[in-house]
Amino acid sequence: MQQTLAAEQAAAPAPPIVTPAAVRRQRRPLLAVLAGLLILLGAGGGALVFLSLGSTVEAVAARVPVARGQLMTAEMFTTVQIAPDQQLAYLEADQLPTLLGQRAAHDVAAGTLVSATVAVEQMVPSVGRTVVGMSLPPGAEPAIELLVGDRVRVILTEPAYACAAGESSAETGTATVACDVNVVIPGVVVATARDEASGQVSVSVEVDQADAARTAAAAALGRAALVLDSRDN
Repeated sequence: MQQTLAAEQAAAPAPPIVTPAAVRRQRRPLLAVLAGLLILLGAGGGALVFLSLGSTVEAVAARVPVARGQLMTAEMFTTVQIAPDQQLAYLEADQLPTLLGQRAAHDVAAGTLVSATVAVEQMVPSVGRTVVGMSLPPGAEPAIELLVGDRVRVILTEPAYACAAGESSAETGTATVACDVNVVIPGVVVATARDEASGQVSVSVEVDQADAARTAAAAALGRAALVLDSRDN
């Protein structure tokens, strides 16, 4: 009987083999485009970084400390390779000769980059000259904006008024102010600033050393005015 069952099972047809249906993949062309763009951007950024690191300029740097007012010589400087940067103020190597024989306008630490503003022909004030600070009320200076380098004259208003009016002393009968006193002092503007709230103008004027004390005293007492001479040389 077992043989009969085995024969029947062997004669029975085998069940069909069912294969799972292939899953159809959905194409996403937008993602493919975005991926391509990201690859291109990454490659472009890498190229820019490589180029920026690869291109340098030769700039001037201080080899030793340079003090303000010091006469600058070639031995004080060297050149270094730096990456170009618009935020840095530096002097290119081919402009180094413009510093030689000039005075340092400010201190420069060793190893720092040097800018074009470090060089001046002479210091302010120069020998025999003095800078006097003046605070002028409205009307005591020209309505034209004063500029650095303007040639001006400081007018000592009280002596000028006394001489012009011919005032004399009741006790002595002599003039209260000697009219041979120089009441006009020539000078040069070296700095200026205006207080918009009060209208006060602060002006630094370089005058002869012999006139400094008189100019400062008149300015402190509010007895000085400033006039602007021609800017045409």
